[in-house]
Amino acid sequence: MEEEIKKIRYNPDCNIGLTSKQIEERIKNNFVNRDMTQKTKSMKAIICSNFFTIFNLMNVLLGIAIFSVKSYKNMLFLWLVIINTAISTLQEIHSKRTIDKLSLISESKVHVRRNGQDKTIGINEVVLDDIVLFQAGNQIVNDCIIEEGEVEVNESYITGESDARFKKKGDMLLSGSYIISGRCIRKSRTYWR
Repeated sequence: MEEEIKKIRYNPDCNIGLTSKQIEERIKNNFVNRDMTQKTKSMKAIICSNFFTIFNLMNVLLGIAIFSVKSYKNMLFLWLVIINTAISTLQEIHSKRTIDKLSLISESKVHVRRNGQDKTIGINEVVLDDIVLFQAGNQIVNDCIIEEGEVEVNESYITGESDARFKKKGDMLLSGSYIISGRCIRKSRTYWR
């Protein structure tokens, strides 16, 4: 796998970055920094978790028992069960949509250089060999090597040490760390999950 990736690596100029064609190729080959974790349940999971419960199963079995003895007016409780299940399902779907919208708004952004222009994109749009510009306060979105500049990095989430580390050209920046001070340009060197 590592050898296959080395064959298709680009070495873009730090002042130009990747071209549109190279970016399209990276996306086509799935060399994109994607977050595969699901933040909320799917619609199918919400519906299943609300409708297929032990409580609902017991009520359906009671309804069948009452129906079998032909006491139809005693089956009215099933309407309350159905209404209650529908309301809870609708509320959970509404909550899911709200959380999904909020997660899009709060998504971290990074500054990249592509086609000679600086752009701001979401962290899930960074591709392999992208030229990314970092300054104080930015999170490192994937393992990379500094091409230009010097920075102080907080790696406490990774190493547990609270001391900042000084990094210069050629040093590795680890995903999950934060830039405390300085500026740098880096090229992503690793392949994501």
